[in-house]
Order: sequence, then C-alpha cells, then structure tokens
Amino acid sequence: MEDFPELPEAAVAASIGATNLAQRMRAERPRDGTTLSMISALTHLGREGPLTAGRLAALQRAKPQTLTRTLARLEERGWIARGPSDTDRRQVLLHLTEQGAARLREDVRSRTAWLAQAMERLSPTEREVLRIAGTLMADLATWDDIEDAR
Repeated sequence: MEDFPELPEAAVAASIGATNLAQRMRAERPRDGTTLSMISALTHLGREGPLTAGRLAALQRAKPQTLTRTLARLEERGWIARGPSDTDRRQVLLHLTEQGAARLREDVRSRTAWLAQAMERLSPTEREVLRIAGTLMADLATWDDIEDAR
C-alpha cells in the first residue's frame, strides 16, 4: 500500500484483495475451453434475460463486433439461441438456453464451492464482514461512473 500513498488505504486494500481473490477464483473454473468472455455473456443473459447483441456488448463494455466470435461459440455449443423480440419482430434477441444455464451454474458452483471451503477457516464475524463487503463490491461494480454514487 506504500506504492500508492496518494490513494485512500481502504481503496488500495479492497482493490488488491478483490484482484487476488478474482485471480484465485478464476483458477477454480472448469477447464473446458470456456473463456471468461463466454462466461461473462452467459452471466449477463442469466441475470438480465434476453438481450440484443448491442445491449450485451454495452453490459460487457465491449464493441458488438468484439462479441461476434464469442456469440458464435456460445451458439455452437447450444448455450445461447437467437430469436425475435416479442415487442419488435425486427429485433433479434439472444437468450440463454437450458444447456447454457446449466453450464453457467457449474461455473458458479465450482468457484463458490472453493470459496465456501476457504471461508470455513474464518470466524463467523469475518464471514459476515465478507458477505457485507461482497454486497458492497457488487454495488460498486454497477456504477457507470463516480457520479452514480452521489
């Protein structure tokens, strides 16, 4: 933390901790050739429901062209499908298939099982602190910019 004396200590500690934990949890993912981009797309579709490719790209902070390959791979595996919108038949929506939902659950399950086991070493108070911190970090991740917080 001495490397960033101009930044608040809490922000530096949270950043380092979140980065280290994310790297460790990535190592617990199933090794079947599924990329982080693919899991990210499945996660957004699972959370948000059917989306246009443009909206999915915006949620992933990527250009629609960047997602083309990822979406093709997801479709090839049967994890997503394309279909017309109920409200605008010209619009194509991507939705998670049952196979895609199952693959997403397996990805989440493997990482969360590792974390649950690792957290057994902590006291109940420490586990509660992490639960609260996790909720706060999830909220922070949804802010588009710092003005959203105000």
